[in-house]
Amino acid sequence: MDLAGKHPLHGTPEQVWNALHDTDMLARCVPGCKQIEWIGTDTLEAEIELSIGNAHRSYRGRVRIADAEPHRNYRLLFGESGQPNSVVAVIELEQAENLTHLSYAVEAQLDGYLARVGAPIARGVAKRIAKRFFRQLNAALKTAAVS
Repeated sequence: MDLAGKHPLHGTPEQVWNALHDTDMLARCVPGCKQIEWIGTDTLEAEIELSIGNAHRSYRGRVRIADAEPHRNYRLLFGESGQPNSVVAVIELEQAENLTHLSYAVEAQLDGYLARVGAPIARGVAKRIAKRFFRQLNAALKTAAVS
């Protein structure tokens, strides 16, 4: 499953970068996030609860940041606990006047429950999660800019 998008966010690339590396900010913005913490200089561990229709599932996994160019771009490697990395995301930040455009491209290898649900449903759920995340992140960045 592939997914890509671009979102304008309030703030400079540095402010957006910092927000994307702040576990308190991520916990508030990531839908279903129950816990997130740094367990190394480039690795986060998180627990997220997702609902797809009547099915509810908890995911516990790690996100490793790779190939980082601060305030510009990086790759995220996601893996559920005990599983190989199954999702790779490329994040790019670009200054545009008083906004930062965040572009992302995600490639996911689906297996288990998500493979059974099917890529079209999983893609729809992923789009909704991304839309909600970026809406909440942008609201938090706006609030921080006003403070």
